[in-house]
Order: sequence, then C-alpha cells, then structure tokens
Amino acid sequence: MTGPSDHLVQLRARVDQHFDEAIARTPASFACRPGCASCCDPRFSVFEVEAAPIREALAALAERDPALRQRIREQGQAEPEGSSACALLVDGRCSVYAQRPLICRSHGLPIAVPDPARPDGPLTVDHCPLNFVDDPPPRASVLILDAINRPLAVLAEITAPGQARVELAALARDE
Repeated sequence: MTGPSDHLVQLRARVDQHFDEAIARTPASFACRPGCASCCDPRFSVFEVEAAPIREALAALAERDPALRQRIREQGQAEPEGSSACALLVDGRCSVYAQRPLICRSHGLPIAVPDPARPDGPLTVDHCPLNFVDDPPPRASVLILDAINRPLAVLAEITAPGQARVELAALARDE
C-alpha cells in the first residue's frame, strides 16, 4: 500500500527531475549552485507531511554532529524579520538538503503562478532575478506551481487534517 510519504517522495522526484531537465536545457541561464542561498527565505513554512522528514533529518544530524545541530537551534531563535536566511542553512548550504521541502526544491525554476491582480486570468511566469537574465525561460522549463501545490495540499490534509503549517525556524528550534 502506498502512503502519503510515498506520494511526497514521488512529488519531490518530479520537481527534482523538472529542475534537472531545465538546467540541462539552458545551463548558462541558471545562477543556482551550491552555496547560493538567495532564495532561502527565513519565513517559509511547510505542511506537517513535509515537516516530519525534516524533523527526522535534524534528529539524525544531532546524532552525527551535536554542535552543528545546536548551531541550527540557535539560528532558529532569531526573529525571521531580523534574519536574512533560513535557519536551516549552515554556511550557505541547506543542512537538510535531501529532505528539503518542495518550496525549496522549486526555487530557481521559472514558475507559473496566478497573477494576483487577475487570479482568474492567465498565469504569470516568475523566476529568481539571478536566473534568465539574458533570455526568457523556455516554456518547457516553467513549472506550473499549482501542479505541485494541489497534490501537496491533498497529502497534507490526508496526513494531518486541519493542522497549521509549520515554520522552518520552528523545526530548527525543535518545536
């Protein structure tokens, strides 16, 4: 039987594959690289279905490197408004990279989202200002964000009905 976590793994794999294909299509258009953290916002939150594997990754990190885990806890104490980056970053790199949430996996990709001024109108393409500076992204590289967010919301409701989102900083603090 397939459970919600299996579906999350499949959803992650789809986004990762889309990202890999987009980079292969136009490698010079992407500034994304290890150590780049310009998309890593300190105010991100996730559904419980994504919080659980992050907690597991942080627990494993505490076993391997207690000092590093403590550093992440301390970073999580900072107010998001006073911080410029996610509490889970260590020296510009994600401490839970293999378990990072879908919002983080999609960053850097050009995404199609509803225009806030015209929610029923055509989708608007947005992307990191460091990417695609010379040419617009190819259509095949654009991720339709609802194609990820809708199944994620269903998984969230199946896993923890009605539960509030969890801030990544709260996970860093072990909350």
